Amino acid sequence: MERKVTKLEACHLEVEVVVDEESWKKAQDKAFKKLAANLTVAGFRKGKAPDAVARKHIDQMKMIDEAINSLLPTVYREVLEEEKIQPFAQPKVDVSSITDKNITLKFTIVTSPEVELGKYKGLKIGKEEVTVSDKDVEEAIDSLRSQSASLVLKEDKAALGDTVVIDFAGSIDGVAFDGGSAQNYSLELGSNSFIPGFEDQLVGAKAGDHVDVNVTFPEKYGAPELAGKAAVFACDVHEVKEKKYPELDEDFVKELGIPNVETIEALKENKKQELLERKQREARNAYFSKLYDEIAKTSKVEIPEEMIDEQVASSRKDFENRMAQSGLTLEQYLGYVGQSEEEYMAKLKKDNTRDITNYFILEAIAAKEGFELSDEEVEFEMAKLAETHNTPLEEVKKILAPQLAQFKNNLKMSKTEDFLYENND
Repeated sequence: MERKVTKLEACHLEVEVVVDEESWKKAQDKAFKKLAANLTVAGFRKGKAPDAVARKHIDQMKMIDEAINSLLPTVYREVLEEEKIQPFAQPKVDVSSITDKNITLKFTIVTSPEVELGKYKGLKIGKEEVTVSDKDVEEAIDSLRSQSASLVLKEDKAALGDTVVIDFAGSIDGVAFDGGSAQNYSLELGSNSFIPGFEDQLVGAKAGDHVDVNVTFPEKYGAPELAGKAAVFACDVHEVKEKKYPELDEDFVKELGIPNVETIEALKENKKQELLERKQREARNAYFSKLYDEIAKTSKVEIPEEMIDEQVASSRKDFENRMAQSGLTLEQYLGYVGQSEEEYMAKLKKDNTRDITNYFILEAIAAKEGFELSDEEVEFEMAKLAETHNTPLEEVKKILAPQLAQFKNNLKMSKTEDFLYENND
């Protein structure tokens, strides 16, 4: 079969294939036989009408479509194999010309991004040295105590951090609105779980008080009918509760159930190491964010729009699913944060484009440096997983088997990032 390959912009190839007469005839014969086998003609059993009779009852265009569909997989596979093309997505297929003797098919194929690497070694980015102060450790332990705190009734006025149990009924211009009321609702003041200004106006209230809370809904609120409107919430305070923190003693430490941590000093050391590792991860991530931006400045990365669109759609769906678990729609969330859908999608596209660009830059560096993983390195990383999760090595191998290629690729990318970290300042 004759072929003509034309390189288009943005990682697209156009391949025009002229199918030879013999192949086209075989495809039409095959299509005819398939359609004839399911044809019912008066006076004949299903599929048993003579060819001459059957041809009069089979739609010619339907037969041509069937012949083309039977040809496409074989022709496309030959194109990929012989032209050594690695497609990213399903191709767009057009019929350029068609006659009884031949047919010309045109494939528009999306290929993987193309990268022309710029400078990626010897860059001066600036690595942050991180430390953990005694105050950091103290705050981390206070957070643990807060999680174990109990709520006790308080006779004094409510303060930020206290929880009030209230009945509330909202109205706009004296008219109640759907979803604006509740009874015996527990609200932690300062949690920012209600619209701005609501919680602040309950600070200072005591059990038995009635408070009219005056607020204005944000202009981009999740419920459009309430957006930008002034409302009054009539609140009756039933109880005020404050947090009672457990004493920081060895009994509290043991109740936390942290392996090999049974004393206050051991807890402090544990939290210090935990905070240090977290800060180091955050600093490393921030460093790579700047490093990739710097490498991208002198590199050329061509990404097909289809790849970006697919990733954006996937990211949006994942976010919508997370919001749904919290009982929110995307529209409601955007209303709460004061962001339009256009702004959200623009940022999503920008972030995903950057992530894709960074990934393919990293992949190109790995290829240029010739990074590959030996069987021993893969085995070693699996053994580390087995030890971390206290799972037999053979079980880890079994779990990873369906995604072994991805596991190896992740290890290679990690190895490449280590290389970049060591070869840049």
